[in-house]
Amino acid sequence: MLLLALVTPATAADGDGDGLDDGLEDAVAANFFPWVWFDSGEDCTAPADGAAPGTAVARVRPHPADPAKIAITYAILFRQDCGDWWGGGHHGDVEPFTLTLAPNPACPYGFGAFSLKTIGHTGTAFEHVDQRWLGNACDWGRLAGGSPQVARIYSAENKHANYAALDSCEDGALGNDHCSESFTREFTVVNAGEDHARRVDELSAHLFPDEYAWTAVAFSGSLGHSSDAGLIRDKFLDDGLLAPAL
Repeated sequence: MLLLALVTPATAADGDGDGLDDGLEDAVAANFFPWVWFDSGEDCTAPADGAAPGTAVARVRPHPADPAKIAITYAILFRQDCGDWWGGGHHGDVEPFTLTLAPNPACPYGFGAFSLKTIGHTGTAFEHVDQRWLGNACDWGRLAGGSPQVARIYSAENKHANYAALDSCEDGALGNDHCSESFTREFTVVNAGEDHARRVDELSAHLFPDEYAWTAVAFSGSLGHSSDAGLIRDKFLDDGLLAPAL
């Protein structure tokens, strides 16, 4: 488990064999995780309620399009999609977004934030993608010291689709999605490793008993395996979700 706190990379170790030190993976995954803004009408952020941080699982690896860069796929996990509009709600919610990091020797871990990609309503008729170029910034990220008005994404009210901009959200799902900068939640970032070298799979230690980062079981928010949320591993393995490297 990796809380949103500054992390010093560990002694060189590469348990998943991808060429990146595991401590570096942990550090950059936490450091560049953004502020996540929720709308005032949001009432479905559990288990990120109260003072407890929510859970975001991550896959960190060399970018397939440019191995000098780092690709991070995040999946924010929610107990439920509360379904404010057509389609209703469902147990469990897995909401991805991705970052690409590029070498930058001026940054604490040797990498800066290069690009962002948010994917809302993945795989549906309402799928929406935003991409942003981040200037290879050292300080894009909550722990990196980024401003909550800059190092940010937006989570749509009760549906949790991720957007990079307010206007994208307000136009999303035929105008049915809503976002605002009403409040943020803290998240624990969990580096799940790779499918062949799973650092984390079963998620009991991360608020979701009987749920899995890699095993092919549909995520249901620990409310029973009947869900439209899909598999976390599908987000990790989909290179089409990655933020650009060029």
